[in-house]
Amino acid sequence: MAANPDILTDDSVVLGLDSVSRDDAITAAGRMLVGRGLVDEGYVEAMHRREATISTYMGNGVAMPHGTFDARDTIHGTGIVVMQYPDGVDWGDEKARLVVGLAATGEDHVGVLSQLAEVLLDEDLCEMLSTTDDPQTILDALRPEDE
Repeated sequence: MAANPDILTDDSVVLGLDSVSRDDAITAAGRMLVGRGLVDEGYVEAMHRREATISTYMGNGVAMPHGTFDARDTIHGTGIVVMQYPDGVDWGDEKARLVVGLAATGEDHVGVLSQLAEVLLDEDLCEMLSTTDDPQTILDALRPEDE
């Protein structure tokens, strides 16, 4: 079965952003998801509610903001967006240099998260993705591979 290349599209990666607040980074990721037609505007608020409940900082400079379970009716498709902040965004006690916004329908999030988990475990890869000026590097690392 072939992976869905639409999970991460070429226009879903933004590099070299200036540092902003955590809330602004979450809003920006949410708006990118809205712009891709994956979610309704209400999902962005659900992303903030999730963050207020539990940090979405995953380690190695990566945060993965996503909505709460009760926002599932605002999700139209599965996908991720990647925003690179080379100088970092204060995310509690850590700095997130990659902010990966996630929206998933049904059980799709399991496959997406397992793909991302492999990247998150690789400290050197996370460092490279946090500083690259080539969006293709991020696309190659985070796009699901064909099975």
